[in-house]
Amino acid sequence: MKELICIEHQSASYASRTYHNASQGVTLAIATDFTTAGEKLTHKAASGKIVQSPYGEDTTIAARKLYVMLKKYDCKTLNVAGNGIYTLIKKGVDQETINQYVYDIVSLVHKHWPLDKIISGGQTGVDTAGLVIGCALDIETIGTWPKGFLIRNVEGKDIYTNPQEIKTAVYYWVKELDRAE
Repeated sequence: MKELICIEHQSASYASRTYHNASQGVTLAIATDFTTAGEKLTHKAASGKIVQSPYGEDTTIAARKLYVMLKKYDCKTLNVAGNGIYTLIKKGVDQETINQYVYDIVSLVHKHWPLDKIISGGQTGVDTAGLVIGCALDIETIGTWPKGFLIRNVEGKDIYTNPQEIKTAVYYWVKELDRAE
């Protein structure tokens, strides 16, 4: 397993971090609600290089869409984005469940289109799932947080964390994944 790289963006703005990540490859956005401000911004920042997959979509279908987009742009870098846990939990989706869902999609793609790098905004929910699956698949994995390692927790409150706390959580979730072939 490759070590998670944690980067603190120079800006405390979630928007600056979103544009930074979306500029680096193809974005996979997974959400139960694509109407949130964050999802609208991600769509805009990705400038057409995005696959929006509603949570619950068949993972094989989502993987096919992602594969086509990565191949179209000859891209080996994947930005994983989507709803935070505070949005997902309203639909009964917890962190363990979203981790597995994202893993099931990306691991299938990675078998046929090997990825070199996974990036994520480092937030809870889908962003954390991106970090988890990147580490689990032994792909270079980089999380970028707003200044101060700002995250929005399950209650929807912004809190500050640090790289060690983040890594501890991500490595815990890696161990919890079902990686059966």
